[in-house]
Amino acid sequence: MIDLLLGQVFLHSETEHRERLIWLLPRRSGGWFIDIDDPKAVPICRARSELGELTAAGTVAVVDDPWIGQGEALTDSRATRRDEAFSLLKPLLAQQPDIFDPRKRAPAVNSHAAETGTTRQKIYRLLRRWWQRGMTPAALCPDYAASGAPGRPKPDRGIKRGAPVLYGGTGMNVDETVRTAFRKSVNEHLATKKSKNGSNGKIDIATCYDLCLKHHFTDLVFDEASGRQKKKLREEHPSLAQFRYWLEQDNDLFELARKRRTPRVYDKDSRAILGTSLDEVNGPGSRYQIDATIADIYLVSRFDRRKIVGRPTIYVVIDVFSRMIAGVYIGLENASWVGAMTALANAACAKPAWCAQFGIEIGEADWPCHSLPAVLLADRGEMLGPAANTLIQRFGMRLENAAPYRADWKGIVERRFGLLHAAFGPFTPGFVAPDFRERGARDYRLDATLDIDDFTKIIINIVLYYNNQHMLGGYERDPQMIADHVDPVPLDLWSWGIQRRTGLQRSFPEDLVKLALLPSGEASVTAKGLRFNRLYYSCPRAIAEHWFEKARQTRSWKVPISYEPRLMDTIWIRDPNGRGPFEPCSLTVRSDPFRGRTLWEIDQIQKEDRRQRAERLPAQTQGRIDFMSSIDEIVDNAKARKPEDRRSKAERTRDIRGSRTEERAALRPREAFDLAPNKGGSADVLPFDRNQDRPSDDYDLPPMENIRKHLDKSDGEDGDA
Repeated sequence: MIDLLLGQVFLHSETEHRERLIWLLPRRSGGWFIDIDDPKAVPICRARSELGELTAAGTVAVVDDPWIGQGEALTDSRATRRDEAFSLLKPLLAQQPDIFDPRKRAPAVNSHAAETGTTRQKIYRLLRRWWQRGMTPAALCPDYAASGAPGRPKPDRGIKRGAPVLYGGTGMNVDETVRTAFRKSVNEHLATKKSKNGSNGKIDIATCYDLCLKHHFTDLVFDEASGRQKKKLREEHPSLAQFRYWLEQDNDLFELARKRRTPRVYDKDSRAILGTSLDEVNGPGSRYQIDATIADIYLVSRFDRRKIVGRPTIYVVIDVFSRMIAGVYIGLENASWVGAMTALANAACAKPAWCAQFGIEIGEADWPCHSLPAVLLADRGEMLGPAANTLIQRFGMRLENAAPYRADWKGIVERRFGLLHAAFGPFTPGFVAPDFRERGARDYRLDATLDIDDFTKIIINIVLYYNNQHMLGGYERDPQMIADHVDPVPLDLWSWGIQRRTGLQRSFPEDLVKLALLPSGEASVTAKGLRFNRLYYSCPRAIAEHWFEKARQTRSWKVPISYEPRLMDTIWIRDPNGRGPFEPCSLTVRSDPFRGRTLWEIDQIQKEDRRQRAERLPAQTQGRIDFMSSIDEIVDNAKARKPEDRRSKAERTRDIRGSRTEERAALRPREAFDLAPNKGGSADVLPFDRNQDRPSDDYDLPPMENIRKHLDKSDGEDGDA
């Protein structure tokens, strides 16, 4: 059986009307009800048994009261009207339930109307409103919202609606024809990014109104002064205020703005921001964001501080949950995979050793990030390609790429760049102020003083301050954080999240991370070694497995490799399945001239080599033509000197060996080395020792003592001279 409560609203599904219980009969045996949707409704009595049968049949059910919450935040005038109406009804409400009976209600209303000087219609209207809207003083609030038939077109009775026109014509009413002209002009001129003639200048509302008048509210008339037809504005035409009003009524202004600015620009700058970056993270390491910017400072060379090397690139890797800066890269590489991989490797490495390279001593607790995230959000250009796929295969990361022109998707890391520039800008020479390159502004490039190492030290100190002391202004702490007195400081949030939340950070060996992040390619196995970018490499594994012999004897094949573009002395053979170790390969002697060089330098050298070869090619071709012409000339001369020989083949080839001997003997004097310094002069005679007992026919060399004496004597004579 249904439990009856005063004020309940029942829906009758068969007739789709709602009734409110306005009075309970004794022992809850039934009650008085009124239809809350009928403007002429009167109270009716229903027994509880009747309601029970309807409820059991499923045709009656209790529903929410549509008038709950009415009457809030009333103005003084509306509250006064409400109180006056309640005072008027009080004597009649005191006669309930007798007043529910129509035989008693009519005399009571007539008598009260006469006493108060009020019409019966007003009293009935207020009584009905009291019962239908919940039987509270708020039910008697005036319905000003329904005044003037809002949302419904007004009929044209031949006079202008609205405020009268004080200046400039009589005005006109806007009918459906005029509204159609308005909508057509808006679609042609306002709801587009470019103007109709193709220019990028956007048309404002006033100009669109003028174009609407030009095309729809003018007539062609003959101009006697010029002798030509021209468009003349009609006397009756809509005003700019009417155009603006119907622009708002007939169009979605937000969708119109989205079309004018293009959806991607509107979504980036003007969309509603209902969520936060914390919606999809569970704890530290759940999601990192990475992005790059060009620092607003000019640096000098480390080797010659008189040389300006330009502005460095800064990569920042930030943890979304704690806002901790997990890794950075400061260098002269452009925004590319090389800079991104260095920043990711920095995020995965222990920071004390890295900071020590720049003379900054920190503890592990000062910068505890040394892990890779579960999800990485980055730009499309850097995280597309085989190199980025390694993050998925080796480390199980999920990559997310921001859409073009949607830097707001990486709003956290984008905001960090502003903090970094604001931190070092006022204190560093060479900082680029907003007036850079304006007329009369100083050339900040001439103030460059810091080198890349100096600037890296500054950024490290700023990051340490930000991670350990900076209070996050807009960070939404949950009740548990507030209860645990967790300050909105990145390091405190990181530490609390590691202990209380699901930490998804995963640590890997630093060398493995660096190798896995290197760009990948394919090297060809050849007889000369592993060829990559026209360089040749070798490794113990290739030698042991006779790769190069196989390539020479059969055919070449390719192997996947990783390489470090900043130093091409070594490449690493990768496991095709992404699980095995990396095999290092060193440059061979053939490519030794390129040792210690970057990929860019090698590419430039090779391009220069090809350029020089291309320049030399015409001379080489001309040389070939010249020597071929010389050969032809020599052959022709030889043919001319050769006498006609009518001997037989046997006679001509009979004594080739003897002829060769004669020719060789004749050539020997010409081919012999003539080493005499004074051709035709006398030579020194070396005296022999006649005292020794030597045969007269002994032509052996004299003893070494005689030779030394002769040489010493010659040296002495030369010295005296």
